Amino acid sequence: MLIRNRKLLRAFPTELKHDAVKVIKMINQTNKLDFSNCFEVNFRGSKLSIPERIYSNELSLSQYNSLTDRQQVVLNCLFTRHHDGFIREENLKKIINQCKEYNWIIPYIIRLTGEYVIEILQVIKDNLDNIDKAIITDFKAENAKFYNTIESRVISYWNYYYRRKYPVKTDYVGYEIIKYFNA
Repeated sequence: MLIRNRKLLRAFPTELKHDAVKVIKMINQTNKLDFSNCFEVNFRGSKLSIPERIYSNELSLSQYNSLTDRQQVVLNCLFTRHHDGFIREENLKKIINQCKEYNWIIPYIIRLTGEYVIEILQVIKDNLDNIDKAIITDFKAENAKFYNTIESRVISYWNYYYRRKYPVKTDYVGYEIIKYFNA
């Protein structure tokens, strides 16, 4: 396995290593998987290093269906970091209802909250009831600096892209998500 692929394994808790290896190998069999810098977060005692963006074509439906449920979630988490916002949104839709079963999805969702694509933010807002607040609270405690950066990005993106449409920041979907996470 290439060094970059080994580095990509750190995007998930160690108990998912077998699943992550299978997913990464499958992606690399089809096309080259590349990624940009990673952001680091702590998650329940593990230090995760998650790519800011990945560059790869999606798997075929038959390849996707050959994966176990957990492997599909691993793949979908990776593709929430895709350089194409439409692909990030579609993969988010596939995993957001599974947060309670696969709580390691939370860092991926929190990171998406700090992005400017309003359609992605709307998917998160529409599914807040599926996100366990206790896991969010624990994540925030373990990653105060990272979470503060996400909050700052939400306000910055509102100010730059959406202030005219939503003059009151509390009406902006990103702010509503942060308010829910902080409640």
